[in-house]
Amino acid sequence: MIQDYLEYQTHFERLPTAHNFERINAVIREVDDDFQVREVLSFEPSGQGEHLFLHLEKRGCNTEWLARQLQKAFGIRSKDIGYAGKKDKASLSRQWFSLHLPGKNLSQQEIENQLGINGVKLIEWCRHNKKLRRGAVKRNQFRIRLREVGGNISEEAISKLTEQGFPNYFGYQRFGLKASNLVKAEKLMVDNLRVKSRDKRGLYLSAARSYIFNLILAQRVSSKTWNKPVEGDCYILNGTNSVFSESLSSEIKARLKSGDIHIAGWLAGRQKSRTTEQALQVESQVMLNFEDWIDGLAKHRVDSAQRSFRVFPENLAMRLFDNNQDEIELSFDLPSGVFATGLLRELFYIRDRAVERTIQVMNESD
Repeated sequence: MIQDYLEYQTHFERLPTAHNFERINAVIREVDDDFQVREVLSFEPSGQGEHLFLHLEKRGCNTEWLARQLQKAFGIRSKDIGYAGKKDKASLSRQWFSLHLPGKNLSQQEIENQLGINGVKLIEWCRHNKKLRRGAVKRNQFRIRLREVGGNISEEAISKLTEQGFPNYFGYQRFGLKASNLVKAEKLMVDNLRVKSRDKRGLYLSAARSYIFNLILAQRVSSKTWNKPVEGDCYILNGTNSVFSESLSSEIKARLKSGDIHIAGWLAGRQKSRTTEQALQVESQVMLNFEDWIDGLAKHRVDSAQRSFRVFPENLAMRLFDNNQDEIELSFDLPSGVFATGLLRELFYIRDRAVERTIQVMNESD
């Protein structure tokens, strides 16, 4: 089982780290409550409208499963359910859902009675005039308990991560158990595998271009240019999706240093990369091995996009858990779409008990 787990995580573990910290061993997700995340929306619900917004605490279930249960519980169609982001099954998560329920003025007691889903608790509710859309998350607040910690993390390391950030890799969760999402992506794009489910098709394609992005970013980390510009880079404004191209200058360097902007990497799709010159040369070194995937993404009409190479965690803090030297609690805030495991890997060699348990069940059923 452990060998399967290590093979599954090989890609993520081999990605270079940005800082020269002495990484130590640690275990995450021994139980669901060890990995806590709270979603903060990018807007304030209006308090009135046809959509019922539910702020729910869930434990031991993933977002898609809960959305299906809400559909059944309230007797609505799948398209009438909205959520802003996905949260892991093996976690204690607080996130928002929207239900299109025009003309139904439900009390809190009526909502709780209809909810009735094991492992799910209503925190608060309100009304809004629009459906909750993907990506409408300002930040996610994490509180993570690490067990069997094999050493000490210095305050200097915490300060450095806060001041300099960390590489914005896609986490191993994106690629599926034993990289199954990448295997399906290959079959879908190269072997013309038919996948009826639109959601699954999107999942596989997203995994493919996330993998390519990680390899491009890894090249920049290895050359120590993940946070330093080269000729031909394009940039993304901090906290936005606004991307622009501009010649390398002292002003660009100053804005990068201050955190006002970040270098933007290419998420492959049917449009060509916006980078040029030296930045494009780095991308091209990776692309040579993935021409079939690039063609496949274009064939499936996946639009190109950009993603920041760098992330600054906010409110990063560390403490001993119940004064136990072998257990640490890390708390921090990250923007939407950023993987907490990307931060953790700068400090730790992670063993994810939730993944190990799942793989053990899979092996026993073979």
